[in-house]
Amino acid sequence: MTIRFGLAGLRHSHLEYLLNEIADRPDDVRIVALAEDDSAIRETFRERLGVTAYADYQEMRAQESLDAVGVIAVNNEKANIIVNSLDAGLDVIADKPLCTRLDDLDEIEAAWRRSGKRLSMLLDKRYYAPTLAAKALLEDGELGDLALAWASGPHRLRRETRPAWMFRHATYGGILNDLCIHDVDLLLWLSGARGGEVQGLAGNRAHPDLPEFEDYGQLLLRTNDGLLATCEAHWLSPEAAPYHGDYRMVLTGTEGTAELRWVQDELLVATNTRPPGIRPMPTAGSVAGDFFDAILAGREPGVRGEEVITATRVALLAQVSANGGEWQTW
Repeated sequence: MTIRFGLAGLRHSHLEYLLNEIADRPDDVRIVALAEDDSAIRETFRERLGVTAYADYQEMRAQESLDAVGVIAVNNEKANIIVNSLDAGLDVIADKPLCTRLDDLDEIEAAWRRSGKRLSMLLDKRYYAPTLAAKALLEDGELGDLALAWASGPHRLRRETRPAWMFRHATYGGILNDLCIHDVDLLLWLSGARGGEVQGLAGNRAHPDLPEFEDYGQLLLRTNDGLLATCEAHWLSPEAAPYHGDYRMVLTGTEGTAELRWVQDELLVATNTRPPGIRPMPTAGSVAGDFFDAILAGREPGVRGEEVITATRVALLAQVSANGGEWQTW
């Protein structure tokens, strides 16, 4: 089987996660068409990929025989594309955030449940080597029960490269929903939490000329099984740094601690029986690769629809209540 794949929206560089994976496995996946309403972007990728290009994703879906679609549209436009694609019987992998409104998330969840199709998201941190090593550590019980977690998601803005829609709240959706979603997903996945409460804080510290843009924020999480977590995110990562952001996560358990240092590709672990040390790294994976493997094997992807929806709900609850001071139950 060769997966016939369509692209619906080409508005973020995360598109390259999909393109690079597809380029490495031409016998498994073939891009047959793309849809993008920005004519300049559409023409650029039509020439690059050599496929039929449409201005409207519904026309692409009507004209092409597709098995799956990748949704990399403007944030507030993703929900309609995802819902219509699921209802058309297509498997969907979307860039984050999945959507910008809780009402849209409810529609996505309903479409996913009635369609029986796969829904996944480009939560690439899941497949980084330190993350996989930390997951194994927790499953082995080496850290005991998780009590505390802290995560930092710094991002370099490179403002001149960013599209105008990113600086409007209605189209972007906010920093907690966009950036903290990575670490929310990881904490739910690593801890196995199924319920809890969340609240958010966000503001604009360095860009007063962009009043709708949040450039820093915190998401506070407490789960029903006792985990307390703080997720930070900001667009203030130093422009001269050699990395986009020095992403880190610290996990504190009843038997030890672990620090995930993603930029350095390291996991530092200390326990009650072993001194601090860097652990060996497993082979990193790919969220896009696993999605395609799941279709080919007839299984669920590693980043499953239920997990995507739950993590998005937590992030959106924090976003819509940011600075309100009230805990939101999920």
